[in-house]
Order: sequence, then structure tokens, then C-alpha cells
Amino acid sequence: MAKNLKLTALASIVVHCTQPTGYRRGGIAHPSGKNTIAAIELTQQQLEAIENDPRLSVQVVPLDASTAQNPQLDADNMGANLDAPKLYAQVDTTQAPIELQPVIALMIDAQMEIKPVVEQVAYEAPGENEGDVIKVKVPALTRDLAWQWLQEAAKADEGE
Repeated sequence: MAKNLKLTALASIVVHCTQPTGYRRGGIAHPSGKNTIAAIELTQQQLEAIENDPRLSVQVVPLDASTAQNPQLDADNMGANLDAPKLYAQVDTTQAPIELQPVIALMIDAQMEIKPVVEQVAYEAPGENEGDVIKVKVPALTRDLAWQWLQEAAKADEGE
């Protein structure tokens, strides 16, 4: 199912390829693992081909003020202000309910400032057999509970 991402709203995409190196989609080679592609290097048709491929998992890096100010993006910096304090730096996710931990970790890793839509917190997990990967679609209730826990934990850390 298409996510209908709009290229004009993206700084880049991060493509996780589960196929052997040499796999191609949208006219682009995708080495096995994590690959960052600047939005300026893509056409809308390439983006749609990549996001609709079940062998590829796509995460988006939205175009915002921090990326617009720094057009020289690389995989390690993605245009972020490195001097800015990290959100949730003091939050201990091990105290969260175990079923919420992957979603909370994803929210922290993405430095989400507003509650995400459920598509933003979907993740991959190991399957039953070695090498298998399953895509976990997070229900809205789980997303809501994870967001609530994270916000409460962040407020508690601010009060210390």
C-alpha cells in the first residue's frame, strides 16, 4: 500500500534493504542495510517505487528549518544542529512496559517533538527463522500509550 509521500516535503529518505547488495528499485542500487538518499536525487516516481517495495523499509527525514539551512547533508549529520540538546536524553526506557519499549525507543531515536502518526512508529523485528525480518505495524492505542509514557518520563526528568 502506498504511503503517498511527497518529495517536496522531504530532506531525504533512509532505506533499509533486506535483500543482498545489488538489489535495485527505482533505478537505484540499494546495498543491504541502511542507505540514505537525499530527496534532491529522487523523482516522485522513484520514491513511489521504493516506498511500495515490500523488500525495502523507508523512513523519512522531513524538510524543516534545520535541513533547509544546511543543504550539505551527510549520513551522520542530516542537517541537525549538533549543539542543540537531545530530546529525552535522560529518559530511561528500561522502566517502560516491555511492549512499549520498541516504540518509545523509535520515538526517542527520531527525536519526535509531536505525537507521530502510526506509520511513523512501524518497525522491523527479527522473525521466527534466522535472517527473517517482520514488519510490525503499531496500533494507535500502543502509539498513544508509548507517547504518553515518554512525555510523562520526560517531564519527570525535567523536574529532577
